[in-house]
Amino acid sequence: MPTTCATDRAACRRRCWSRMLTGLALAGLVGGCAARGELLVLRDIETPGTVVHVLSATSRGPGEGTAIEARGRSDTLRWAEFGVSVPPRRSPGTVTFPRPAAPDPETDFLVVSAEKIADAPSFLSVLNDHLARRPREAREVTVFVHGFNVNFAEGLYRHAQMAHDFRSPGVPLFYAWPSAGHVLSYPFDRESALFGRDGLEEVMDLVAQSTARDFVLVGHSMGAMVVMEALRQTAIRGSDRVLDRLQAVVLISPDLDVDLFRRQIGELAPRVVPIYIAVSGRDRALRISGLLRGETDRLGSLRETERVSHLPGVIVLDVSDVEGSDDPLNHFAVATSPAMIAMISGLDRVGSAMLRDEGRQGNVFEATLGVVAGVTQVVIQPLVP
Repeated sequence: MPTTCATDRAACRRRCWSRMLTGLALAGLVGGCAARGELLVLRDIETPGTVVHVLSATSRGPGEGTAIEARGRSDTLRWAEFGVSVPPRRSPGTVTFPRPAAPDPETDFLVVSAEKIADAPSFLSVLNDHLARRPREAREVTVFVHGFNVNFAEGLYRHAQMAHDFRSPGVPLFYAWPSAGHVLSYPFDRESALFGRDGLEEVMDLVAQSTARDFVLVGHSMGAMVVMEALRQTAIRGSDRVLDRLQAVVLISPDLDVDLFRRQIGELAPRVVPIYIAVSGRDRALRISGLLRGETDRLGSLRETERVSHLPGVIVLDVSDVEGSDDPLNHFAVATSPAMIAMISGLDRVGSAMLRDEGRQGNVFEATLGVVAGVTQVVIQPLVP
């Protein structure tokens, strides 16, 4: 007699999980089958690249050796500052990881400085030093939260790439929650994302104490859940100081349940925080994530965008027609597409300015796209010559 889900539920679950895990492995979700990033600190190397200084906070446990490369989970945040060399010979949107045996400063992202920071007060002092070196209008912070299956080095290099390619004038701050960095560790990463929300809340508190005029939260993939959970907790705690300084939230391909997002944003009421959501109907990674949960849509692949576009402060950016570089799953088109990078870096200013109301013209991002005030969905398409 054939086994069915009705006759053997355990066998059915095993088959379903087997198919899903096989699909994940075959897809190489978010780089699972590609070469992985490593944190190579080459202090004495001559580099022709542009050095981007990135501050970092992590709820990962200490690693080997320098204890800067982080693995596992930690109840205590650890702080550091990195100088990342962005190589001159590469296409916009791409990140080439260094080979340990033969790093090439012409083509590879390299760490040329790495300093641990003792504690939160010391980190605040370093952050304020970086802000003081900038013009008053550029004293802002961009906090980037990585997604599923990302090790520390990969997230660090990606933030440096975005800061460089988008010509962001503010201070880049990378928050690393304890992802396992393995394609088959989706359940572990899901719980680690929840574990990491308290750490991000602590980071936001610290930024609110700094001399920054404002800050922007950027969450990619599963990092969007970390962002929204931390915001929800901040709102419940009633931390007006943090929310007053928060200029905008940007969720890129968010791997987040739609109903959960609606509940999270409801906690922010009556305050309205601008939340920009980059969605794509061609995101293969989120398609697999939806299958894992038995759902058809994640927030980042939502087809019926009216389910969220009417919510206060929410603007949906449909990037389905945007092609990313070296992004076969189309899961990070905003940061990897040369067309998107050219558009954003061509604005007068990048950072919170592109999300801020600039008087009668509306905010720069919407004005650039020619969108009238009040529209909550923007379809971004490449220009046709």
